[in-house]
Amino acid sequence: MSKGIANQSLVAVRREPSESSEMVNQLLFGETFTIVEIYNSWLRIISNHDAYEGWLDSKLTTPISDSLVTKHDNPIIANTLFSAKKVGSQHSIKLCPGSSLNNFENGLFLCGNNSYQCIENPISNTKENISDEFVRLAKQFINSPYLWGGRSPFGIDCSGLTQVIYKILGYNIPRDAGQQVKIGETVDFINLVQPGDLAFFDNEEEIITHVGIIIGNGKIIHSSGFVKIDNLDHQGIYNMDIQKYSHKLRVIKRIL
Repeated sequence: MSKGIANQSLVAVRREPSESSEMVNQLLFGETFTIVEIYNSWLRIISNHDAYEGWLDSKLTTPISDSLVTKHDNPIIANTLFSAKKVGSQHSIKLCPGSSLNNFENGLFLCGNNSYQCIENPISNTKENISDEFVRLAKQFINSPYLWGGRSPFGIDCSGLTQVIYKILGYNIPRDAGQQVKIGETVDFINLVQPGDLAFFDNEEEIITHVGIIIGNGKIIHSSGFVKIDNLDHQGIYNMDIQKYSHKLRVIKRIL
């Protein structure tokens, strides 16, 4: 089957082949996919990153030939917002944390057959301790607005936040909270949590509806209205602004 790559900062993945259809996901720049169906200018794809399926506009993508596939297999992952410019173009593109920079070397990287030059460093200073790095990366998204299907600082949902942070750190996890809860090992007691553990929350029907990243000291960072830090205990998330619990804790999972 044919493959392609996202050539824009963000590419909407929709439930149906229409611009008015619900956005269920986003591809970040440089993420690849497999095409399973073509309808007019729309492609039904399966993301190679997380096997998520949906429709996207072919104008926002570039085909990848078999000879280029291996050059897009092991990208470096940007961990900060930065700008780059396609070689030969006068205009730059702003790229998001989590973007895949294929065949990266000396500030140059590939997207299909096109070469791009970094204007700013795509890798900000990292911390040696992975727990500290979880906290540092997650805090980059604070105040980002909630967006269903979003995966960027310009709009992100709860599981998009957890997935992108893990991707930056080199771990591929599923897209949705209901899928993410099925992986990793259960942390039985709240006092045993570590930064980077994922906390999952359910509704009255016991369906997982929310996820956040534990950052230590009884705090969690999550996307609910916007990305913020709230208190976490054995009952759930306590929202200081409204002085009550907003989410009921179901389980804590350790992925690493």
